[in-house]
Amino acid sequence: MKIGYNVMMFRHPATGSGQYLTHLLNALAEIEPGNEYVLLGPDSRPERDDLDPRLSYVQAAVPVPVRSNARLEKLAWEQLIAPSAARKIRADLLHVPYFAPPYFSRTPVVTTIHDVIPLRLPAYRSSGFMRAYLRLVSRAAHRSTLIITVSQHAKHDIMDTLKLPAERIRVIYEAAGEQYRPVTAEETLAQVRARYGVGKRFIFYLGGLDARKNVPALVRAFAHVYHRLGDPGLQLLIAGNPDKKSSPLFPDPRPIAADLGMTGQIVYRFIEEEDKAAVYSAASVFVFPSLYEGFGLDPLEAMSCGAPVACSNRTSLPEVVGDAALLFDPDNTGQMVTAMRDVLTNDALAADLRARSLRQAAKFNWRKTAEETLSVYEEAYQRSRRG
Repeated sequence: MKIGYNVMMFRHPATGSGQYLTHLLNALAEIEPGNEYVLLGPDSRPERDDLDPRLSYVQAAVPVPVRSNARLEKLAWEQLIAPSAARKIRADLLHVPYFAPPYFSRTPVVTTIHDVIPLRLPAYRSSGFMRAYLRLVSRAAHRSTLIITVSQHAKHDIMDTLKLPAERIRVIYEAAGEQYRPVTAEETLAQVRARYGVGKRFIFYLGGLDARKNVPALVRAFAHVYHRLGDPGLQLLIAGNPDKKSSPLFPDPRPIAADLGMTGQIVYRFIEEEDKAAVYSAASVFVFPSLYEGFGLDPLEAMSCGAPVACSNRTSLPEVVGDAALLFDPDNTGQMVTAMRDVLTNDALAADLRARSLRQAAKFNWRKTAEETLSVYEEAYQRSRRG
């Protein structure tokens, strides 16, 4: 088959959708090189060394007048130019790897919907443009031949919000990248701790600062743990920069930390991609207090590095972490405090969680994801031929 891909997410390679696209494409080229994988993008080919050279690239530029408005450029690309480009290259299928299927496409479409968070949480659709956009792509999803999603929870959310039948949706789990492995060299761990300004005892959070991530609640829980343990060296490392965005959708946790006297114990830093495995490995516990996820790649990455994980019990997260994490109600500060305190004060529990993390993470891999995706392509192709 010749399969075209909307690769607009290459503009944002570090996002969940960007990572999904990169890992999936590389795994597909590895396990089934007989297919032709054509990447369709609005920009010139990205200068990246993490893409398999067997992946061909076709630029289908958005007209200059539209490029002056980022929202209109995105809309024109997704709805008109990408499906037209797929038709021109005579693709058997067009895979749209995020929630942006075209309403009209003469090429059969497979769409990956990672989540329907903007439809579930009103704060994520506050503008009139976003509400209109969501109506469009929600209707367009009904025209996709098949839908891929990344958890059973997300599948049920899609069925409920988009009114799509279960027989049109396939659940295919994501996986952590190969680079997420335990780092045990003490020299490397010491270097990464020094680089990010933390000592040997630190709690780690990575996963974004938007409201549903529940970071202010983590700050409050950390303050309780810090005072209960009486350990002046205990720190909380939060990946991210609160200065970058501050709004109701991105609440700044620093005023809460200041009110609780925790300013000096909390470090906010952007974590470089090449350092993530070492930071996960060095952490005393990785805490993920999210209120809503479509999958939960961050705790899976942490588990792949053998970190002890304390995790929210909401939405898709129990599917991902299984019995390898301590689960807590993210709205219950006491439960979050207990989970963190138990790991920090019980070496045997921490060691058991590290072992469980590695076993659970091994259940997810990109080869399996790619194989199951190929099956969806074949099914969609056969459906389109019958239709």
